Amino acid sequence: MSTAPKSSLSPRLPRALLLLRAVLMGAALWLASAPLTSGEALAGPAPTKETLNTRPGGTNSTTGESKMPDFVYGGNALSFHGPMQFGLTRKGFYPRARLAFQYDRQLHRAHWAHVNVAALFDRGNWETFGMDSCGLTQAGTCEAGTVAGMDIAVGYTYKLFIEDKPWIVPTFRAGLAGGFWYYPRLGGTREQTRELTWTLGIQAAAGVRFFLLRELAIGLDIEFRPGLAVHRERQEAASDSDNLAGFVLPLQVLPLIVEYRF
Repeated sequence: MSTAPKSSLSPRLPRALLLLRAVLMGAALWLASAPLTSGEALAGPAPTKETLNTRPGGTNSTTGESKMPDFVYGGNALSFHGPMQFGLTRKGFYPRARLAFQYDRQLHRAHWAHVNVAALFDRGNWETFGMDSCGLTQAGTCEAGTVAGMDIAVGYTYKLFIEDKPWIVPTFRAGLAGGFWYYPRLGGTREQTRELTWTLGIQAAAGVRFFLLRELAIGLDIEFRPGLAVHRERQEAASDSDNLAGFVLPLQVLPLIVEYRF
């Protein structure tokens, strides 16, 4: 009875694995010691004789001649904005609770693009909404209820670089903004003739960020969003709705901002 010969590769497998592991470890050590070519490398200034000094806020300074980097660390920022806003005109109601997330992408140096998406909430009745009257006569209507909606803004942000205090970053923001919100419907019954409001306007804001770490900052913003509003109203027992034009001037007070750069 003959037996199959043992494979000549069997004794070589352990040696091959050891060799592969040695090669991988050597490559890892080489990469760790090699200069950065992306990410943090982009955070530094152009190669000069000065030494690189990474500072909070994703900006850098050098000894000798100072030069703002073309790109900060990562070139991305994600931030939370809250918590409130106010309508500055009597009939320009705007939901007062505002919880938003914003994504910023660096274009070049101090120039960034941003997208801001927010959830809007409030509670009130027709008087809160700046209406002349409730408009309904049914029993049990004209009560206070919850308002809910959302808005979105897209635009440009300028982030100022301060050489002496790079951990303080003033910001200036402008863009286009639009949104909508629904008015109270308790148990499926309207509480006022107004059902929905759409808005479209511009965004103008200023604020500041304080970087506690290179990637993490806290801050505050003040923002105006003047715009046109379209109110959809349906009279009692009417099958069709009417659209009424209006003007809104909300002021956003955002003392609770947390920003993370990556």
